[in-house]
Parts: sequence; C-alpha cells; structure tokens
Amino acid sequence: MFKPDYKTKLFIGFLIFILNISLQSLFTLHSFIYSALTALAVFFFVLGFNEKRFEKEPKRDERTDKITAYAGFLTFYIIFLAIVILWQLNYFFDISIEYNVLLSSMFFGMLLIFSIARIYYNKKI
Repeated sequence: MFKPDYKTKLFIGFLIFILNISLQSLFTLHSFIYSALTALAVFFFVLGFNEKRFEKEPKRDERTDKITAYAGFLTFYIIFLAIVILWQLNYFFDISIEYNVLLSSMFFGMLLIFSIARIYYNKKI
C-alpha cells in the first residue's frame, strides 16, 4: 500500500496551488472552484508540515489526548467569551456585523486559538 511521506504531500499541495493559479489565468470559472482548489492545496500543505513537525513524537497517546482536550476546552471558552462580548456590544452600541463575516472570523479564530493552545500545552505539559 502506498503511504506518502511529508515531501509527497507538500509536492501535491504545491502542484494543486500551481494548477489553481494557471486555471485562474487561463479560464473564467466560478470562484468556488478556485476557493476549493486553494483549500485543497492548503490542506496538503498542513498535512505535510504536521507530519514533518511531529515525526519524532508518537502519533497518539495519553499525553497528546490530554493536550488536545486542554486546547479544545480553552478554545471553547475563549470563543464563547468572544460571542458574549460581541452580543453585549451589539446590544449596547448597535453594531452591524454580517453573519458570514462573523462566522468565518470565529471559525478561523477557533483554528488559530486551538493550534496556539496545543503548541503551548505541548511545551508546558
């Protein structure tokens, strides 16, 4: 069975990214196709970088489960606090934020907070 290493995953991500750029310059397609190709390229980049970064650590054990749980709890509490603060700001100051901008920023904020918390707890625990 073929099991690609991190170099193969990075190369696939690079090829998808180059394909996306060439498709954008040659054809006029729906923007969702370009977004999906960019997301797929980033997915392969992240897979490759994570595999390279964590190749000396065990894939899954009690320590990594504990670190992931702590990072998930911290992410939940910070995002919940941000939602409450935005709700109160909207109540008192009547801020108009579009829901798609709010949801996408919350989603990427969750990813960023989770990855930072996981790196922090990985060094601390």
